[in-house]
Amino acid sequence: MKAFFFSRHLREKLLLIALLALGAATWLTGIARRGHTFWREWRATATVLTTQRQWLDNRADIEAAAARAIAHLDPARTFSSPRLLGELSTIADQIGVRSNTSSEILGTERTSQFAVNTVQFAIRNADLGAILSFYDEIDRRAPYLGIEQFSLTVSPGNPALLNVMLRVSSVEIVR
Repeated sequence: MKAFFFSRHLREKLLLIALLALGAATWLTGIARRGHTFWREWRATATVLTTQRQWLDNRADIEAAAARAIAHLDPARTFSSPRLLGELSTIADQIGVRSNTSSEILGTERTSQFAVNTVQFAIRNADLGAILSFYDEIDRRAPYLGIEQFSLTVSPGNPALLNVMLRVSSVEIVR
């Protein structure tokens, strides 16, 4: 290989060296990229594992705090998924926007002590006063009802009216 290289003209030697340097640079760039990706994933995994370890280490405290919180809740005022849907419909009736609503039960997350029920609720073509009234009514039912997600858009047909998409959750004590 050495004899082949030294028997070439100067410009061929330079082209061979440039070609080898380009190949080495490409190879090293790929290794660096894979190494960086591995390092990022390793750090992310380490962070997640540290967070999980902290939650697991504090499990007894978290369960005790949940038990204390549940002790202060009135089981008669908690809402199952159908009852939550009915309550939201009742609130919509009270403020006069029932005909412009739609809803969907998204599901329930259960633990040994309570369940969290979630409903997607939409109000279309309502004025700001009605939306604020709806919010105030939900706020009065806290901590049994809570808004997880809120999206407000202008109605395409009438800029004076608003469309609201809410994700409302309720706590239900499991007996």
